[in-house]
Amino acid sequence: MSTAIASRGEITRQMLRGGRRALAAWASAFAALIALYAVIWPSIRGNARWQELFSTLPQTYRAIFTASGQLDLGTPAGYLGIELMGFLGPALIAAYAISTGAAAIAGEEGQGGLEVTLSAPVARGQVLAERTAALVIDLAVVAITAGLALWVFSLAFGMHLGVAAIAAAAAALGIFGFFTGAVAIAVGAATGSTALARGLAALVAVASYLINALAQVTTTVKPTRPLSPFYLLFGNEPLQHGLRSAGALGVLAVSLALVAAGGVVFARRDLA
Repeated sequence: MSTAIASRGEITRQMLRGGRRALAAWASAFAALIALYAVIWPSIRGNARWQELFSTLPQTYRAIFTASGQLDLGTPAGYLGIELMGFLGPALIAAYAISTGAAAIAGEEGQGGLEVTLSAPVARGQVLAERTAALVIDLAVVAITAGLALWVFSLAFGMHLGVAAIAAAAAALGIFGFFTGAVAIAVGAATGSTALARGLAALVAVASYLINALAQVTTTVKPTRPLSPFYLLFGNEPLQHGLRSAGALGVLAVSLALVAAGGVVFARRDLA
């Protein structure tokens, strides 16, 4: 058993096997949500009253509903930018990533399973790296499923979304999920507390969203907007204008740095 655990990639495979049902449920939920929005689109298309209604909303409400502050219900990309990418999509993938990331180290430690894993000839750094790799694979599956659902239902309901736009949206969701999951993994590895890992990761995700929203209406917060991963990934409306490569790479770099920092503390922490 110890030899099996120590073999490269086995820890990742174990985590993937353990979470496959949850992964299937979350991926299906994303596909169903996109299907729902696609079914509603024909009733929104060409309906000037919806656009007029949203156009009369104060800027504060615009900031809450959208990542960029721009409301456009006249195009499929603009409609999905509000309904899917403005809040619910990022919130759902963050919830999945945080729960999975918190369970990766802290969750197993709380259940007493981490001691069994570390009793094998395996370094703590390898455990953390392989659990992080499993999270990345899970998030990639969810993001790809969302992208495929966008493509299929775009064709089915005449939304005419481009493949590049769909890929940009799926990538933005996946990277945001990795950022929030990285916070959960790092905090869990550093403290061993699942509750703290979930709580702090959720706080960071909400703060990222609020900074982007408040920066659109408050000059005091505006200078901090480029620090928000939510803004860096969704502020350019990826379904309409693509993904900012510099912002996406910056969020990825910060995510990896967080995992590495958590790994440093994890390597030194007394697990007895």
